[in-house]
Amino acid sequence: MRYAMPVEDGVDLLSGSTPLPEGAIAPVPNWDEVIHICWFYLKIENGQVVEKTQAEKDAYDAAHPPTTEELQEQAQQYLDDTDWYVVRSVDPGAGDDIPQEIIDERAAAREVL
Repeated sequence: MRYAMPVEDGVDLLSGSTPLPEGAIAPVPNWDEVIHICWFYLKIENGQVVEKTQAEKDAYDAAHPPTTEELQEQAQQYLDDTDWYVVRSVDPGAGDDIPQEIIDERAAAREVL
C-alpha cells in the first residue's frame, strides 16, 4: 500500500512507502492504477489519486524546465526507442522505409546529444 500526505481535494501527491505517525498520511487505494504517470502530474481528489488537468501539467512544466542532462536523457531514450526502425530499414527481407517524421525526430535528438 502506498500513502499520501493528508487527502484533500487539489493537494499534490507526495508519496512514500514508509508509514508516518498516525494521522500524518492516508492510504491511497488506487495508487497502482496511476503509477505509470509521473508523480508530479498527479493530485488527490475525493480521496483518490487522479491525473492533473492539462493546464495544471503545463503550469508545472513551465515552472520546472528540464535540465540539459534531462534533455539529453530524453533524446537518448528516443533514439533507443526508435532504433528498430533503422534495423528494419536495412533488413533485406523487410524493405520498409523509415517514416520521415522519425528521421527528422532522430536528427533532432542527435543534435541534443
